[in-house]
Amino acid sequence: MEVLLALAVFSIAAMALVGTLTQIASVSSDSQQLLEIEQSLESLIDEYGKMPQIREMEEQIKPGTDGVAYRVLIQQVKDLQNQDGRFLQNTFRIQVTARWDDGSGPIEMNAETYRYAGAFLPLN
Repeated sequence: MEVLLALAVFSIAAMALVGTLTQIASVSSDSQQLLEIEQSLESLIDEYGKMPQIREMEEQIKPGTDGVAYRVLIQQVKDLQNQDGRFLQNTFRIQVTARWDDGSGPIEMNAETYRYAGAFLPLN
């Protein structure tokens, strides 16, 4: 009787441990996917921000094998001022949005930066 009781307690503990390990693996996988998406957002901002002739545009990037679609939006900022109240000319806002479905519904993640249009022009 004691052996059966010990086996039952051990089985319950083992089942709880297996459930916990499954949850840890799932959270780890989700964290890895979020990290990869964040790195892709940074990479796209860097890529579009270093264009020599930056201009207003919108571009959709279709989902790859990971199922994540990206949208790049570049808009000229017209009301940005410095501390002295002067308007900053030729400044653009670069916004990248990642969108994917994790099974429970659509998820979006955004990143943005500002860039002066002449920042990456070649020197003559």
